[in-house]
Amino acid sequence: MVVLGLLGAAGWWWFNRDDSTGGGDEAADPNLEYAASEEPCSFVDAAPMADYVDGEAEPSAETRDRQRGWEQLCSMTYGSAESSTALLEFESTVFESDAKAGVNFDLGYGQVSESEETWAVVDSAPDVGDQSAAVARVVDEGTSNYQLHVQDGNVYLVVRLSIVDSGLDEAGLGELSAELADSYLSAWRDS
Repeated sequence: MVVLGLLGAAGWWWFNRDDSTGGGDEAADPNLEYAASEEPCSFVDAAPMADYVDGEAEPSAETRDRQRGWEQLCSMTYGSAESSTALLEFESTVFESDAKAGVNFDLGYGQVSESEETWAVVDSAPDVGDQSAAVARVVDEGTSNYQLHVQDGNVYLVVRLSIVDSGLDEAGLGELSAELADSYLSAWRDS
């Protein structure tokens, strides 16, 4: 048991260690649909959020090159940190092949969908990218949460949407998430 635990920990470290090659500065394979970006928030068109939240979002971005792929995160916070009215996140990993993105899609969505106490699997997930799946936690009053997991080409993208008192049901959250994901991936492909 101890040996298996050590092997598992060593494997986890190996696949999650920082790679010192500089990731985002390397030339991208011309056959891949998406390339790493240092500015993931530049792909966000948050205009559809205007119907559900007031004011502008405060964006923040993080990027890092990992052994498994280039990770990038864009968070858009609406309202103050103490009393935000919505949070929109685009978390993506760029892989060196479509197959690796597909495997990570299966693993990432699988982990979230198994936590049934917290999340409900959406039976008819929005049709985005090569494959997509979604989980939701919708409430009448308070904060509704929705996660859209997308694999498109060599990218695994998770769109996380949390809105306070939006009045949106599961279908509405799905449509909004799909619109946001489509525009994000389109802007990224065109960059």
